Amino acid sequence: MHKTSIRLFLAVALVTLFGCASYIPPGAKADLQAFAPASIQEGFAAKATSPFPASIAVVRVQGPAYTNYRLRQSGGAYGEGRYSVVMTREVEEESQIERIAHLPQVAGVTAINRMLLPTNLQGDKELREAAARLQADLLFVYTFDTVFFDHDLAKPLTVITLGLSPTRKVYVTTTVSALLMDTRTGYVYSTYETTKKAETLSTSWGSSDAADEARRQNERQAFEQLVGEFADTWPKLLDRHAKKG
Repeated sequence: MHKTSIRLFLAVALVTLFGCASYIPPGAKADLQAFAPASIQEGFAAKATSPFPASIAVVRVQGPAYTNYRLRQSGGAYGEGRYSVVMTREVEEESQIERIAHLPQVAGVTAINRMLLPTNLQGDKELREAAARLQADLLFVYTFDTVFFDHDLAKPLTVITLGLSPTRKVYVTTTVSALLMDTRTGYVYSTYETTKKAETLSTSWGSSDAADEARRQNERQAFEQLVGEFADTWPKLLDRHAKKG
């Protein structure tokens, strides 16, 4: 009887221990309205310089004080104000960046680093000034919005308990939004948005590492779709803006 009580106590302790294991989903997307003209008049005043062939500076932005499971281990995002900048390429693959670099009339692709940015980030000006210092003609700004839902899709989960029910499904949805700006004037050449959805059983996430890998995999595929949309629409953008020789 005593041994049975001990086994029961250990079983309850294990359930409690593993049942309490949790994963915190990533922070918020950046509000790309921060990069919009302050007024209608300013919007119409911004003109395209059509600097083709063009070099492109690429930067990922997120909400203020953004963090996620992986970044909490490697230093987090940079900057304060209306948005933050993620310098680490978490999900973006070199082949995706190379696809952009090899498009016609693209002179090269470069990344903005923290040495070129002030701490206080309020709008497009800070990013365009950094791009100008890199001699980049265009600025490609993108942000991830990744949320997790339980089976009823009622509302986003702020904490996910790992490994509880063998039949409970968890859904992850990533929307990646982007815009392409003229470094010199702030003119917006084009906007882009793609969404990727996935579902899995919560028991397949035995750890926070496994849960975060599902997040990164979904974001990786969403970014792949975004790059595809960028490449597909690039010829039309050139037809409209590239100067004919």
